[in-house]
Amino acid sequence: MQKNHYLNIDVSTGTYQLQDAFDKFTIPQQWQVIKEAFKEVQPVVIDLKNVSECDSALIALLVEIKRLYADISIANAPDNLVQLLDLYQVKTLLF
Repeated sequence: MQKNHYLNIDVSTGTYQLQDAFDKFTIPQQWQVIKEAFKEVQPVVIDLKNVSECDSALIALLVEIKRLYADISIANAPDNLVQLLDLYQVKTLLF
């Protein structure tokens, strides 16, 4: 398993477990690391159970990931993210 402070990767399953804050301040740097990791380990699942806080920037990131990897699954979305998805009426883009 590859790991840094906001991303754990289970190489055997292609599961990317995001953790800590994912917001407009943190995502630009995080996305660069995630994109590089995607080149090494094909993403299958994005697991959000350890995301401590997020905003609409995480929605934009997930939409971009789904655009690039249409078959990827998103698991364990935190309640506040689901509420934002409902508010912006974009839930069907991700699930």
